[in-house]
Amino acid sequence: MGIATETLHATKREASGTRACRRMRLEGKVPAVLYGHKKEALSLQVDMQELVDALRKRTRMFELQLDKQKDTVLLKAVQYDAFGDVIVHADFVRIAMDEAVTLEVPILLKGHPKVEHAVLEQTLAIVKIECLPKDIPEAVILQVADIQLNETRTVKDITLPAGVKILTAPEVIVAAMKAIKEEVAAAPGAAPVATGAVEPELIRKEKPEEGEEGEDEGKPEKK
Repeated sequence: MGIATETLHATKREASGTRACRRMRLEGKVPAVLYGHKKEALSLQVDMQELVDALRKRTRMFELQLDKQKDTVLLKAVQYDAFGDVIVHADFVRIAMDEAVTLEVPILLKGHPKVEHAVLEQTLAIVKIECLPKDIPEAVILQVADIQLNETRTVKDITLPAGVKILTAPEVIVAAMKAIKEEVAAAPGAAPVATGAVEPELIRKEKPEEGEEGEDEGKPEKK
């Protein structure tokens, strides 16, 4: 099933900088930029609640309503505050329904492998794809039900919907089945040794300081 499309209301904005952007967010607006398709870049503000609701449904493509004009746009980037709770900026790019677009989508692991004393680790969470806007999937699927101990699954093993091409290198590992280390008895007086499956530490990319989101507004994303 292709990605959903929803209407998102926007207005032009004149003010920029930290204070202006903070005031917009307090008023329930998100600072944003719209570019692409050989048209001028525009500094906008969009309704925060509309955007939040759409993201919860994994919507990436929108009908952006600006005054009496409506553009089909793709959400290319969204920035959150340091806590990951509040959207501080969004980038949109104009698209045409008959032209291919490139974007990143999540990888979903499907299946329940039955391997004793082992843990399945996902080492790649997203891939870059190319397709027509109507064919954009919410995610791509990797089947892991039959993965065995010490085996891996790579990008080339991902199941693709019709019309979708993966641009990420096919040999990149997505998931691996690894043995759980057995507990080793510690010598008297020695520090205890951690055993078992260790949860990977979640690392959040550091967000830019407030106000920095406006510095590169209007610059198209490099491909």
